Amino acid sequence: MLDQAGVARFAERHLMPDTVRVMRDVGEQVLDPKTGQLVDGPPLMVYDGNAGLYPQQEKIRSRSRDGAWAEEIRAGYKLLLPLSAPELEDRDVVLVVAAHDRQAEGRTYEVTTMGEVSSLPVLRTVWLEQRDRGAQ
Repeated sequence: MLDQAGVARFAERHLMPDTVRVMRDVGEQVLDPKTGQLVDGPPLMVYDGNAGLYPQQEKIRSRSRDGAWAEEIRAGYKLLLPLSAPELEDRDVVLVVAAHDRQAEGRTYEVTTMGEVSSLPVLRTVWLEQRDRGAQ
């Protein structure tokens, strides 16, 4: 019998060497006491912890108006999170706080789709697009 909890611990230990912070815009406005104006409120921190960031290219094939097939390759990223992480939502922002690859630190990504689910869950998988490279 497969030890699901053991596989989850292995995945967390070996596939999630980075630290990320996930923020969500809650859309609420608050009163700025200095200006008397309504301003966007602070984002909600959804998750702060271990993760794994992996590149994932996506090939899209479509037919143009003249009937010819065209292929486009888009760069994307896959974020692996522990099962204990909350569900992320579209447009949540992921900041890489610390990474095995130092060039990834400070980069931000946007969640582009809801996380994948599985009959045998051992980790959470979320798809991302890069927003900016951060301060290099």
